[in-house]
Amino acid sequence: MKFTSLILFFLLLLCFVFSCSDKDSDTVAPVIELYGDSLVYSNLDSTFIDPGYKATDDVDGDITTSVKVGGTVNIHAEGTYNLRYNVKDAAGNSAIEKTRVVKVLIFK
Repeated sequence: MKFTSLILFFLLLLCFVFSCSDKDSDTVAPVIELYGDSLVYSNLDSTFIDPGYKATDDVDGDITTSVKVGGTVNIHAEGTYNLRYNVKDAAGNSAIEKTRVVKVLIFK
């Protein structure tokens, strides 16, 4: 009985070590890349199209679809607007936030 308990203990220990090791070993944050300039201009009352972005992680690969974009651009009001791009990988590592400034102006 003691031998069986000992084997069971080691099997559980191995399961715990292998299930935790992958997640705990991922300590590298993902990276967000903004396409285009970090400062862009848009004409008043026109359509603003974000030049785009990409997020990659050394373990998870392409995580662009997980990027959260904060902020809005009001194309009907002149002004300066900030868009913030954030993402976390599966291990919970946060990328360094990227910011794009959008200036809505009247072009003549």
